[in-house]
Amino acid sequence: MTPRTKRTVALLAIVCVAFALVWNFTHEDRSSWKIPIGTRAPILALGPDHGVVLASDGSLWSWGDNKFGWHSLGFGTNITMLASLRRIGTETNWVDVSVGGSTTVALKIDGSMWGWGESLYGQLGNTNTGREQPLPVRAFPGNDWMQVACAGPHTLALKRNGTIWSSGNNWAGQLGNGTTNSTRVPAQIGTSTNWTRVWANLVDNVAQQSDGSLWFWGWDYSRTAKGASISVPTRISPDTNWIDVGVGEWMAFAIKSDGTLWVWGRNAYLYANVDRTNDFVPLQVGHDKDWSKCADFGSPDPMFMKRDGSLWILNPGEERGVVDVTKTVQNLVTNDQLDMRVENSVLGSDPAFGSVKKLQVTYRYGDAAATINFGESTHVILGDAKKPLTITRALYGDPSLIEVFDPAPAKANVRTHAKLRRFPLEKRTVAFCGGRHALGVVITSDGELWHWGEVLGQSRTAFFPLPQLAKGLKLAHVNPPWDEEQPVILKEPTRLKVGQ
Repeated sequence: MTPRTKRTVALLAIVCVAFALVWNFTHEDRSSWKIPIGTRAPILALGPDHGVVLASDGSLWSWGDNKFGWHSLGFGTNITMLASLRRIGTETNWVDVSVGGSTTVALKIDGSMWGWGESLYGQLGNTNTGREQPLPVRAFPGNDWMQVACAGPHTLALKRNGTIWSSGNNWAGQLGNGTTNSTRVPAQIGTSTNWTRVWANLVDNVAQQSDGSLWFWGWDYSRTAKGASISVPTRISPDTNWIDVGVGEWMAFAIKSDGTLWVWGRNAYLYANVDRTNDFVPLQVGHDKDWSKCADFGSPDPMFMKRDGSLWILNPGEERGVVDVTKTVQNLVTNDQLDMRVENSVLGSDPAFGSVKKLQVTYRYGDAAATINFGESTHVILGDAKKPLTITRALYGDPSLIEVFDPAPAKANVRTHAKLRRFPLEKRTVAFCGGRHALGVVITSDGELWHWGEVLGQSRTAFFPLPQLAKGLKLAHVNPPWDEEQPVILKEPTRLKVGQ
């Protein structure tokens, strides 16, 4: 190699190094895999579309989706989707946080409550008439709050004097004031001054008093199939040795001081592996006596922690949310014709916001057999007087669960036992929570977040190589199926990135 060639190679090397330095400086990845670590216990709160983390140093972090326009992330109006954690403000004096629906409420160390996102029903309790708040604003008035519990349509808050207050929608009696009247102004629940903790999920509430007893109010499915409102705190059991509670939709789990795990609510017997009984009476789950923590959950697979720090997921032994209405539908067949309306008053339904049900009818018409699906609130007509019509099976409930329900009549009464499986992450878990659509998130002792199930803040199109064609078709008022957004599903635990 000649001297000139050597100089050229050296010059090129210098240029490459300089370019790399400039590139790294201007394109630095300002993200990591860990949230700050401090001296407090972190808190994790999940809604259907976004999540909030209160790090152990007192800082708040958020991620997820603003798909319904409620500005639930807390960053203002300029961010609609965020796939990684981002810090909310710069304060490190947050001590509690709760998420419900598209609403978030948080508590500072000075006892003041703050909130953002949806406030359509007055969930923030600040008498503000605005539908939403894009940034954190003062919520319930006063500086003597010690715990918050946001459920979506309503919010509960516990004062330092042992009283519980509520604000928001009250169609199911979830405000606990003995009525179904909603309010945008926080009102005290009863006259008791010995409340110590409170939990909320959608329209189900559980609270604990200083004697260790647990109390429930809201919509109750455990006594009747159609449910009923319990509009004042009602004691759950005579026991006083409860130490933790996890509330889900229409169901709750709790742990006693002896380490045993208990469940009550709609179809609680599925988790207790017993024949159907009074689901409003707490039933023991398994025989283990080393449980230590529960967490709120939004899917049929709740999570629990044992005293050794291991995390466990409980899978039910049967699909929930599906009602066998075969006899009801059979009784509606006259003159070899089924003529009926699928309405709440006929078949029953979850009286929840945005609930959509499906009626699946399996039948024989003459010599042919078929299965057909009808949406909720539709007019169902099958058959005529020319051929005999026989209804062999009718299911009503969650469409996703009906699709996987075994329609074979021979297996209609077969039920497998609920099963516990250990969470596969080997790192020590310090906080965990479950959300809808099999979403699960945990925080490890080193500040990492791991998630699985339906991912918050991410989506994909079914066939993304044709975005331009999709735009052209939309201009012609045609919505191509490949342009529909699809959720991102993680089948294994994956680390969640933390932005700076």
